[in-house]
Amino acid sequence: MSNLYIKARAPSRIGIGGGGSDLPAFFEKHKGAVLNAAINLYSYTKLSKNHRGPTRIVSHDWEITREITDLRLEFGSNKKDNVDIVKAVMAECGLSPNDGYEILIHSMAPKNSGLAGSSSLVVSLLAAMFNMAGKPMLDRDMFARTAYKIEREVLRRPGGFQDQYAAVFGGFNFLEFSKEGIKTYPLRLEEDLISEWHSSMMLFETPVSRFALAHEIEGKKEEDVRKNGESVDYLKKIRDLAYEMKNALIAGDTKRLGEALHSSWEEKRRLPGVSNPEIDRIYDVARKHGAYGGKLCGAGGGGFLFIVCDVSERKRITNALAKEGARFVNFDFDFEGMVSWRTAY
Repeated sequence: MSNLYIKARAPSRIGIGGGGSDLPAFFEKHKGAVLNAAINLYSYTKLSKNHRGPTRIVSHDWEITREITDLRLEFGSNKKDNVDIVKAVMAECGLSPNDGYEILIHSMAPKNSGLAGSSSLVVSLLAAMFNMAGKPMLDRDMFARTAYKIEREVLRRPGGFQDQYAAVFGGFNFLEFSKEGIKTYPLRLEEDLISEWHSSMMLFETPVSRFALAHEIEGKKEEDVRKNGESVDYLKKIRDLAYEMKNALIAGDTKRLGEALHSSWEEKRRLPGVSNPEIDRIYDVARKHGAYGGKLCGAGGGGFLFIVCDVSERKRITNALAKEGARFVNFDFDFEGMVSWRTAY
């Protein structure tokens, strides 16, 4: 085993429409629908078994090295919670921390970006450790459900299902949720249509840092849904607009998708913890300089801003948002989803 390295990667995602309606507390009563696109900001895992004794974890994102000898989860006592993610995945795959594994992890999506980097990391780790354990990875739906179980049930992080599915399947996906189950519809777009959307979609890293973690914001939203609060009506409208966005995406209608995105953001910003005056100002600047619509990625509160515009407005929007401290981030779409491979280095 000393010359064998198992590597894996999984994409992050842009949640285009329907975000929040994938929460079980919502869709088990009201049904949900989500449109997303996997992008090439990857989470990477490098795994080897080349020494005796404890397992060593190197996290480039947290800039830590840790040795572990047990798989007990640390939760709140350990803010460097990538270690808990590793422990939970090792337990799921039946790997012992005393068998001398070396695990290196790195996510290209910054922490709290709203691009589902933690779900991408769970999927990347699962792919590498399934490979190491000799477990088959043929059923991608089951794989996504396993990633969901680890993140939402074992690690107790509030949130929905869409992130794990995007990281496992890749590409553009439309997902429907109900108490009967989850239906996945991969959208097979022609090359010219993919190019059109790549020229019309933009990502910006805003200067607004989240005051709360994503799962804390999701927790408040989930609590309000369980109490049948105002969030339920907002999420119903957000869910319905996801169907409008899917049709616009397939038709290549940039203006129609952007306007539906704007309507959806108007609803989403009413949810607890999602927006704030600084985010609202940056978004308004984007709209004044040609954006059809946009939204904060992920749970909200800060992070990355997603914009849809005509290609002729890209430079104008980029320059205007740069003056607000928002940095343009280049990306491409990912159509492979999770991948694992073996090397000698």
